[in-house]
Amino acid sequence: MVKRKRDIQVLFWVSTEEQKLIRQKMQQYGTVSVYLRKMALDGYVVKLDLPELNELVYQMRRSSNNLNQAHRKSA
Repeated sequence: MVKRKRDIQVLFWVSTEEQKLIRQKMQQYGTVSVYLRKMALDGYVVKLDLPELNELVYQMRRSSNNLNQAHRKSA
């Protein structure tokens, strides 16, 4: 039996849409395993923490709720 260089298997679940995107992106590397290994080792995830934007969204929701309430009272 041939000894594998990589002897640990990693499994995870994806949605149908995610699978389609992975397959599209993996074409530049040739196979899914090569693409996923490359992304897991060298890729990065951007997580933005923008409290100002969160506050703006909160204020917009409040304004929208107030506007809806005013409309209901006048109707």
